[in-house]
Amino acid sequence: MCEHPTGEAVALHWYADLLEDTEFYCGQAREISKERAVPALVKAVAGSRDVRFFVVHILDPDTLLYALIVIALDPMAGDAVGIASMETDIVGWVEDDGLRQPILRDVWTDPVRFRSAPDFELALARYLAILQDCGNLRWVHLS
Repeated sequence: MCEHPTGEAVALHWYADLLEDTEFYCGQAREISKERAVPALVKAVAGSRDVRFFVVHILDPDTLLYALIVIALDPMAGDAVGIASMETDIVGWVEDDGLRQPILRDVWTDPVRFRSAPDFELALARYLAILQDCGNLRWVHLS
């Protein structure tokens, strides 16, 4: 008898309304604790009060390129800071049942501070536009 996995698939939501003519999939954003956030991002918002941290994966369905984005929102100040990882580095190897498996580490952009509404979706849209303008997210179709 064949056993089927019991894990639940994470649905990807179409967020084309975030940015005009955008064509990418965005995973379900979730709030994370300060302890789970990227250290460079935590350092960038040090001293701010009531900061909330959010993480989301985005995927270009045409190229299957992905990005991991973490945004810190400071609703009282109307500021946000974003950081993104669009690639990984191999930092070592481990033997697993005779197979060499890579140990991967996310490569993060520098944190970017920007004005934002306290709403995560609007902050994400603004941050993606900033990444596009900087050339860091060439595969997201914004125009």
